[in-house]
Amino acid sequence: MNFAYKLRDEIKRDIFSQRDLKALLYPMSDAAIHSGITRCLHSKQILKLKRGLYLFAKKLQRDSISKFLIANKLYDPSYVSFESALSYHGFIPEAVYTTTSACFQKKNKTFSNALGDFSFDYIPTKPFFLGVVSNKQEGGVLIASALKALFDLIYLRRKTYDSVEELESDLRIEKSALEKEVSKFSSLELETLAKSYKKKNIYKFSIMLMRTFK
Repeated sequence: MNFAYKLRDEIKRDIFSQRDLKALLYPMSDAAIHSGITRCLHSKQILKLKRGLYLFAKKLQRDSISKFLIANKLYDPSYVSFESALSYHGFIPEAVYTTTSACFQKKNKTFSNALGDFSFDYIPTKPFFLGVVSNKQEGGVLIASALKALFDLIYLRRKTYDSVEELESDLRIEKSALEKEVSKFSSLELETLAKSYKKKNIYKFSIMLMRTFK
């Protein structure tokens, strides 16, 4: 049997690791597994996402795989945020070509593969996943809410906004969209999210939002 199809019969996920292969294909030797993977990569039946992480090519996939799901798998723990999340939620008009994520580790990372470019930037919030949701439509992808993604971006860029108008001018986020998003949070929830960054500019921004919309 073709090695790629053998793997598909054994592995129930379309994204899999070297560790998965060793466990599922035991007692096959490491050399035999490496040889089989190499052949599949050359025939493009399997795509390499990064060292030790692979994805079945489209014709072998069980489900549609989004770049957001790939991002979650490339660097763990992480969640899609910044420009990618803001674009997904319809907050910014610009196309986003790099899939941007927040990561728990202090070491930022970038990856490039056949699916595109992926970047990961450290966000220090505790708890780390506060304001993050699991999107079932995207296969359980972890993605920041629009407000969380906005806070993350302000933290990353070290920006200070004293008014909604300044934010509109800089990021072209419509006031109506921001008001609708803020309305989803109670004042306590908004304050708790802002305080999780332990940065004055984020907290001042949250206060400005509450004064404007609450």
